[in-house]
Formats: sequence, structure tokens, C-alpha cells
Amino acid sequence: MRVSLNWLKEFVDITMSPDDLAQLLTMSGLEVEQREPLAHSLPGVLAARILSVKPHPHADHLFICQVDTGKKEVQVVCSASNLKEGAMVPIALPGTVLPGGMKVEQTLIRGESSVGMLLAEDEMGLTDDHTGIMILPSEMKQGTLITKGLPLEDWAFEIALTPNRPDCASVMGIAREIAALTGQKLRRPETELEEGEKAIEDLTSVTIVDPDGCPRYAAGMILNVSLKPSPFWMRYRLYVSGVRSINNVVDVTNYVLLEMGQPLHAFDYDRLIENRIVVRRAQEGEPFTTLDGKTYTLTSENLMICDGKRAVALAGVMGGLNSEIFAGSRNVLIESAYFDPRTIRRGAKRLGISTEASYRFERGVDIEGIPIALRRTMMLISRLAAGEVILGMIDNYPKPRRPLVIDLNVEKANRFLGTSLSRQTVTRYLRSLEMEVDAADDHVLRVRPPTFRIDLTRDWDLMEELARLEGYDNVPVTLPPIRPSDEKDDPQFVLGDRTREIMIGLAFTEIISYSFISADSADLLGAEEESGLRSFVNLMNPLTMDQSVMRTSLVPGLMAALKINFSYGQKDLRLFEWGKVFIRRSPDELPTEHYSLCALITGLTNPKEWYREERTADFYDMKGAAETFLGALGLQDRQFRVEKVSPWYHQGISCEIYIGGSKGGSVGQVSRDVLRRFDLDTESVYLFELDGALVLEKMRGKKRFKPLAKFPAVLRDISLVVKRETESATIREIIKREGGDLVESVILFDLYEGGKIASSEKALAFRICYRSEEATLDGREVNRLHEAIIARIGKETGGRLREG
Repeated sequence: MRVSLNWLKEFVDITMSPDDLAQLLTMSGLEVEQREPLAHSLPGVLAARILSVKPHPHADHLFICQVDTGKKEVQVVCSASNLKEGAMVPIALPGTVLPGGMKVEQTLIRGESSVGMLLAEDEMGLTDDHTGIMILPSEMKQGTLITKGLPLEDWAFEIALTPNRPDCASVMGIAREIAALTGQKLRRPETELEEGEKAIEDLTSVTIVDPDGCPRYAAGMILNVSLKPSPFWMRYRLYVSGVRSINNVVDVTNYVLLEMGQPLHAFDYDRLIENRIVVRRAQEGEPFTTLDGKTYTLTSENLMICDGKRAVALAGVMGGLNSEIFAGSRNVLIESAYFDPRTIRRGAKRLGISTEASYRFERGVDIEGIPIALRRTMMLISRLAAGEVILGMIDNYPKPRRPLVIDLNVEKANRFLGTSLSRQTVTRYLRSLEMEVDAADDHVLRVRPPTFRIDLTRDWDLMEELARLEGYDNVPVTLPPIRPSDEKDDPQFVLGDRTREIMIGLAFTEIISYSFISADSADLLGAEEESGLRSFVNLMNPLTMDQSVMRTSLVPGLMAALKINFSYGQKDLRLFEWGKVFIRRSPDELPTEHYSLCALITGLTNPKEWYREERTADFYDMKGAAETFLGALGLQDRQFRVEKVSPWYHQGISCEIYIGGSKGGSVGQVSRDVLRRFDLDTESVYLFELDGALVLEKMRGKKRFKPLAKFPAVLRDISLVVKRETESATIREIIKREGGDLVESVILFDLYEGGKIASSEKALAFRICYRSEEATLDGREVNRLHEAIIARIGKETGGRLREG
């Protein structure tokens, strides 16, 4: 919510600085994310009167103006079409720096001197209007700074609203909070109308076919309006609030939406067939074209505003192209309604539409404020667009809401908050928020919250309001009594914490992605039709189609994060995510969900520095990270086997990970096809994935302390020539099996191909550590065992010692 400080001051007196006000609002639960000064950079812009206008002798579309700046007359060349003698306009003299950073200089334009620059509104950052020079009030004096003659200097506050506070999605809502927090009186917008003699019941009617979707609908009418641009003060406020100006009628509806939080809509009365309104559900497959020219296919989830024969608006979301206000509109019907939040939210999300109106209707507007907002709108239209206000309004309200009553025990509230607020203080705080408060007994207050506070339903909610108004800083810090639990920590959470410690220690950065993804993610990864990756759990009411299913893998989230980082030029990354995946089962069963770990490396592992050359990440960096992770968890029984892996891997640079003999993950280079589908401009991205459930299962064994070795080790190196397809893991397994308990470790320290080695072979070099836990090993005993190992390798693999 973006709100103007000057606009707030119309409804509540504010004497504190913008910084103090931002702090006050933030500490009351309305976080001010940003403060922006407005029109504070116009110190050199003056009001000047145009004395004469004549065509430029050497240009068809330029004019030469003689301008009185108050101290002197200057000549300015300008191309605006609205120049006229006697007009008061803003001028920037040479040396002035405009908000965009442009410095005004004296120049020659087609041979004529131009001393300064006459300014349009957008050139001063006031609105986006560049149709002509800004015309100032004629009563301003030449030479006056325009920031002194007009209330331009302002502050815009960007406020982050929580979903439960739709009452603050308006200037009045924020002003109401400030009044309660500071003890100031709140002023209301003017709503007095001068109505004509024609009764609205003789001109139109409102029929609500679906009262659950539309509990209240009010309508008013104004005839013979004059459409034209809105005055500057309104366009300025709309622009500050991020709303584009259209015309005086439509601008008023947007203005009141921002001011009071009630969305409104203006229909061209003459384009409504039978001149009446019907509120109903859409028919299945019914087409509808909105104001932005887009056509949608509707379902019964969409609530529609119709005339006598056709739909004219998506209720609570956007109007229709067939009933919009246009240059020829003269008679206007104004809608002010309350729509069911769930109905609007479902309909808007299904169509992928979000507007200022739907934002508020989805959260809930004030059902009792509907006629007030309607009268305010008609009053402003009658002043800005003239016309005849029709007598009365249609207010179709089939089932009026009963006021909610909440009993608040003052002693209970003080115990809960740790405060000692008196009954009188509690009553004063609640009444400052426009609640009705009466005494039920000596300890209980009977409270009726206003209808715009839809978040207040229980006494706990009222206690929160007391804490806000008392000030969170004034609520004492207390520790609630907590009884220790006999239950152990959930092993999954313990593993998650340990996973983060290890991965961060390996210089990875954790990401957290949405559990909701697009069903297209399986196509992007090249998953086969029968792949478990397509066993999606579909969401009944997805936010968007890009978040319509539960994820079956963490890979799409990591790839999406990679793409975002690439777009910001960050291409040296080490990312990981620990999170749940969800696999669909039969319709009668809940989906399988378990934790998974996925990590990614791309770009440089070593940047170039004075003591080392740069190095790009490769497969062995990723494999090493997986090995280190499993080793840190104590899972020594692990193997990396070359098998067919998931389709998003390069089949020649990938393998499966086995933990304790069970397949538990995979590691490899992401295939070029997948990178291309994700629109990633790189060829070297490496992933590893691990099944968290299997890791947890293999960790459940008892951990035993292994004492430090008492006897010395004997090291032997062995260099073997084996077939190219022979895996080093196979050799390692033979060495450990043949050597038994005397082989403490086996390390592969060299791989050689080419040269004198045949193209069908490769050379592997291992370092074997022999050690006994009972005595010092004899050299002859080690030699015999070493020879036996070499013989066994030759028998099972055909390998031989490498000569030389």
C-alpha cells in the first residue's frame, strides 16, 4: 500500500516527522518498507507568466514565448500545443537540475535563443502527463517557487500490509490507525450531495441472483456528466499512489478506492441493455472480454455483473469492454458492492487476474461502508463532471449482518500480556479503534468491533490490539511456563539441521523454493511418461498455473534459482536445498512425502588469484561433495555406480549413489537439452540428489568409538593396467575383500590414459594402508598379502601391474 502523507493529513493531524511516523506505524504492525520524498527536488522551478506566443520562423512545430519570471523577461522556445498568452506556467531557468538529473542550459534552437525551459508535469516527476505544459493557478505570483504556491512537497510511504488487515488498504484506514496511536481526532471524508428530483427506482433496478456471492449491492446514478481530464490535485495523488489517470469519472472511482478502501465501478448507463443490473454466476464456457481487451472463458466459479441480457463486468475484478466509460458517455451508473472474498479469490486466481479491486475484495471490505463510499463517489463526480445526481440509491441488502459481540476479561488480558492495564485504559484503547464497549460485569467488557475490522473475532484478537496501542516496547518481557517434553527430537529435523551444517561447511548456500511448481517441470527435465516425476499431487485451488502441483523433485526449484542468479550476472554458484517432495499414490491414499537433498555447482570453483589459476567446477567436485556429506554423517558404506540415471543428467557423466547397498541418489552433469529448455547459457552444471529417508534409515545403527591406532601403518602403492570399462570401485572392493581387516584404507591417487597405454585400457594407481590392531606388521607378511591382492585383481578383472 502506497500512501501520501499530505493525503493522510486531511483526515488526522500529524505533527511528527516522516521518520517518526514510519517508526510509529512499523511498531504498531504496519511495516513501512520505504519512505520517498516527493517534489523535494524542484527548488529552482518558478511560476512565470507567458506574455506573448508567436510561431518559430524556422520550424513549423515550435513557438517563441516571451515569459515574465518576476525578476526579468526571458525568451523560451517551446513545442507545447497549449501555450497561450496570460497563462501561468512553471519555468526552469539555466542551471536548474530537474528530477531526472537533466541540467537546464541556455541554448540556440533553430537559430533562436531559449533561456530556460517551460515544463510539463512528467518533466517535474509530478504525473505521467506530457500532453502539454503544466498550467498553474492564475492567482500565483510570478517568481514564486511552485513548491511554495502548490502543496507538492510530500512523502510517500510504502506500507506492507498483512492479509488480515484489509481495513488498512486505504488512506482512511491508515489515518484511523494514526489517530488511535496518537490520540488525535479522525476526520471523515465529505459525502453531502445535492440530489435532483428524478428517483433512481424509475430508471434502474438491481437483482441479486446469488446472494451468497454478493450479500450487498448498492447503485447510484448521475446524468449528463461532462467527461474531461481530472484536475491536477487528483491526478497527482493517483500518480503518487501508482494509479494511471483516465478521465474525471473513472478517476473518482479509483480515488475513492484508495481513500476509503471500497472498490467502485462506473458503467455507461446507456450501454446497459434494459438499463438494469443482475448479479449471477457465469455459465460454463461463457466468454467475456474485459476492459483490457482480453477474452476469458468462464466457469460457474466466476461471479458476474450483468445487464438485462449479457455480462458487463467480472464482479470484484474488472469491468467489461462492452460497458466502459468512453468519450461519448453521458449517463453513469455507479456500483458499490460487497462480494464474497472466497468467490472473488477463486475466480480471479483461476483467470490469472489481479487488480486493485480484487486485492481488496479477496481480503474483505467493509459491508456497512458501501453506501458511504457510494455517496462520496457521486459527490466528487458531481463536482468534477457536473451532471444531475439522481435522487436516492438502490441498496440491495437481503440479509443484513448481525454485529459481532466479544467478551473481554480484563484480568485475563493482563495475565496474557504481562501488563497491568486498568479497565478504563482498556476501554479507551478499544474505543479509539471505533469499537463499542460496554461493561458486562466488574471484570468483563462487552465489545462490538466495527464491521471494517474483519480480523477481530475472538478475545485474543482484542488483546493483540491492546498490545499494539500500549506499544510493544512497553509490554514487559516474560517467559511463559513451559513443561519439558519427554519426547525426543524428530530425527528428520535433526538430520535437516545436520545437513545444513555440513553443506554450509562445504561452501554451499541454502535456498528455499516453493513446494508448488508447474506440471511442465517434468517436460523441462525430459521425464518419461511413466516416470515417478510425473506423479503429481494436483492442487484444487492453485494460485497460478505455475504453482498448480506439488513438487516431486527439488531439481526444478534449484534450476529456477540458477536462472534467476544468471539473470543478475552471478554464474559461480554452489546451491543446495533440503526439503520435502510429494509423490501421488492411489486416490484413496495420502501422497508419499519425504525429505530430499539436492545440491548444484556451476561456474568457477577457484577464481584466478596471484597464487593459483582459475578452475571450473567439474563432475568430481560434485561427487566429492556428495562423498564428503555422506562421510560426515558416518555413512562409510557408499558406492558410486555407473548406471542409467535420471533423464536430466548427461548419461556419460553421471552415476547412481548406493548407500549400504540401496540406491539412494544420483550425481552428474545436467544435460545440454535440459539447460536449453531452462534457457540457461552454460554447459557445465552439476547436481547431486539424495533420498533423505534412506539416509536417515542407514544412520539408525549404533555409532561406536574407534580408538586411535596403537601400531604403525605400512603403505604400499600399486599401479595397474585394466580394461577401460573397469571401475575403480571394483578394484577397491577386491583389495578390501582380499586384505580383510589388515587393509585400513584404499585411495585412488592416479588415473592415466593414452601414451603407451592401449586405447582399450587405462592405468589406475592406488595407495593401500595396511595396519593391524594387535601388533606391528612384519614386512614379509605385508608383501605376501600385497602379492595375493595383485593376483586376485588379475584373476577377477584381467588387470596387470603397470611396467616401469
